[in-house]
Amino acid sequence: VTWCPSHANRFFTVGTDLRLYETQSSNGRTEDASRDVLPGADLLSINADFQYLRCLSCCQSPDLDVLLAVGQDSGKVVLASFGRTYNGTDLVGREFLPKQMRRCNTVAWNPAEFNILGAGLDKHKGDNSILIWDVQQTSSISVTKPKEEYGYSESAQSFSWFFHQPRSFVCGMNNKHIKIFDLREGARRNSTTTKACYGVCVDPFVEHRIASYQGNQIVLWDIRNFDKPVTTQTESGQIVKIAWCPTRSNLIGLFTKDSNVVKLYNIQQSPALADDVEPTMVERFIQPFNNVMLSSFCWHPTNENRMLVITPDNQAKDYMVFDRIALNWSPANIVWTHAKKLIHYWDCTDDGYSLLDDYAVKMRQRALLGYGLKEEELWKNAETLPDNKHLKVLWSWLDVLKLLDDSSKLRLVNKNDYAVGVRAILQDLTHPRQPDSGLRQAPNSYSFMTYSSKERDKALWLCGWKTRHENLPANIFSERLARHSSYSRKAAVHLFNMRIKEAIVVLKEAANANPDSNVSMVAMALSGYTAETRDAWRSMSRALQLSLGDPYLEALFTFLTSEDDGYWELLNDRNLAIEDRIAFACVHLPDAKLVQYIERLTTSTLEEGNLDGILLTGMTEEGGELLQKYVDLTGDIQTASLALLHAHSSPLSGNSQAQLWVDRYRNLLDRWRLWHERAQFDCAWARHHSGSSSVPGQQVVVSCNFCGLAASPYLHMQGALQGRGPRSTGASGQAGSHLNVSTPSVQKSKVTCCPSCRKPLPRCALCLTNLGTPAGSYWRKYEHMDQVNDEKLSDSSTWFTWCQTCRHGGHASHISGWFKEHTECPVTGCSCKCWFLGSPPGDL
Repeated sequence: VTWCPSHANRFFTVGTDLRLYETQSSNGRTEDASRDVLPGADLLSINADFQYLRCLSCCQSPDLDVLLAVGQDSGKVVLASFGRTYNGTDLVGREFLPKQMRRCNTVAWNPAEFNILGAGLDKHKGDNSILIWDVQQTSSISVTKPKEEYGYSESAQSFSWFFHQPRSFVCGMNNKHIKIFDLREGARRNSTTTKACYGVCVDPFVEHRIASYQGNQIVLWDIRNFDKPVTTQTESGQIVKIAWCPTRSNLIGLFTKDSNVVKLYNIQQSPALADDVEPTMVERFIQPFNNVMLSSFCWHPTNENRMLVITPDNQAKDYMVFDRIALNWSPANIVWTHAKKLIHYWDCTDDGYSLLDDYAVKMRQRALLGYGLKEEELWKNAETLPDNKHLKVLWSWLDVLKLLDDSSKLRLVNKNDYAVGVRAILQDLTHPRQPDSGLRQAPNSYSFMTYSSKERDKALWLCGWKTRHENLPANIFSERLARHSSYSRKAAVHLFNMRIKEAIVVLKEAANANPDSNVSMVAMALSGYTAETRDAWRSMSRALQLSLGDPYLEALFTFLTSEDDGYWELLNDRNLAIEDRIAFACVHLPDAKLVQYIERLTTSTLEEGNLDGILLTGMTEEGGELLQKYVDLTGDIQTASLALLHAHSSPLSGNSQAQLWVDRYRNLLDRWRLWHERAQFDCAWARHHSGSSSVPGQQVVVSCNFCGLAASPYLHMQGALQGRGPRSTGASGQAGSHLNVSTPSVQKSKVTCCPSCRKPLPRCALCLTNLGTPAGSYWRKYEHMDQVNDEKLSDSSTWFTWCQTCRHGGHASHISGWFKEHTECPVTGCSCKCWFLGSPPGDL
């Protein structure tokens, strides 16, 4: 099967006859289309004039319709076409005969000089096996004298022209050679010895690369080093055909005998490697038919990745070989390619960027909104997460920790309890209690048993259910509940704490705010509840409970209709906030059942990587495992790092894994070029973790070119004050007095030489002022160090900079002004092109 070079949608098949087809679009299919060959293809013509057809080649001239060179068993090459419609040239019907009749193995039209035709024949002692014909040299029907002939008393098995050197061709000969010929006189011939001399074909994109095969081996050659093959690949079966893709570089296809797949090799040669290094061959299999053997295939000459395959029973398929998509991404963008074309590049400037369901996109958007850096009221960080209730739980818990930390003088919770979580606080409940241990069981007027103890009170503080303390102003926990909760949740919390009157008041407020809701019916139902009418009330309220649609309103009825302490339906309801379920358990479950519930809840949240569990584990080692599980599932190192930032009293802050999250998040901000957000994070980390590590000393100094010591007098004076250098005398005349460089500028001494060797310091190349005058101000050694933040350093334009090549430089503002108009060094006699050495490509 072969595509027609002059018509993109025409092809012809070769069997006992020649058949020409034309593919149609889906709208142009005719009823009598040759469906048995290719659905949607029309049979245009049949040529049955050849009985002993051996090989065939179609002329690639755009001026000719269909012109075929047909090689026969007799050695005769005949020019043919299809019917009268295609006899637009007098070339059709011409015959080219060898001197001695024998089989013609291969024919090939020249890809550039369309009048040149090459043929390869079997061996004959008195004749050449390679014949080059000029089909327009004579007008006679039978031509017996070729233009050129080669290979005397040899045989030719394969033939291929070079695309970029159309006067040269390569042949597989004598079953043991590959030879390169040139039609130009005196040209040097090249050859190599190999049994892989069949199917020789030249790479249309890489002129010096050819391919051939023998048996089950395909061999690649480089004619610049023709002594040995570049690579040899062994196949599982006998190779039938190989062909380079004419539209894609470095792609070759082959298929083997009795195979139902076409195998593709993508040849990958790194440009940085030497030519003699064996390239990487990336394999790929395509299967046009399911479990049907193939007989041949052909690449389309112009349409990229289009292939035609045919089976022995004359079934063909127009097949598109889809490219592997090369995908690459970073935290800031994504790019993918298709074949040789760049399909798309997405970054934050694209409208669809925010639609990517990727956590890197979400983290960048949050960072721009200041996520995690609202330190006064940590709960506000959850406002950037409108749809993530689990992260809201985390920030709500961190807000409670901050409040407890700020109020630590009240001893509401021990300092060590801030980060340990509810589970650790309730561990003491597993031990047998003494009679005076403090557990209080209080049946109330509604016949519900409630429990209280010191440990339970601590857990309720962490859950936000402790609402009153004489030393806390304005009942801050009630305000927090009102700020974060709906009416139904506020009412439920009141009811769970056995304050039914307060719950009814809240529900009435909700009914006034939304008259269309059924909240007023819930308030009426609660008003009629008493311990005596409990059983009757339970049956009457069941229908109302099923129609509510609000998990907290449903929880009200579930609680009031529960038998004894059978609250598991309520405790396992995931529609309720985890802090409410834990607090409810602390109020209404006895010790054994409370510990059992907390253990089961902790295990499930750890397995799921659910951040709700941070309330149970705290920022302990177990909490670190929970955060790691969450990071593994989502990649959200941002939240993990910010949680560590605000849980600074936690021992987890010094954990190596936790530090890795922080470092990765810093690198992420750098890659997004969010320098301001990175600086804010670093400053916040330094404030909260200042005691965890000492501030490193100065490590970079400007040194003198002559003695190599630091050129700053301040460092020398500081060393003297610390006993590491000569003693100095200040204005008071007392030895060891402190260096004062924070005084007005009139008291600053101008430094023009090295304080060690007294050699002059360099001058600014433009204003000729000595570099080295003290810049900015420093805090006194024994004054408060926190005042340094209020000190103002000199403008960066007065700092000095220099070329890394010629070492000339000056004040930053002077140098930048000079290079706005010049590219050469400002120093007379220096020809250094400083600007080109240091500027990015976009500024050139």
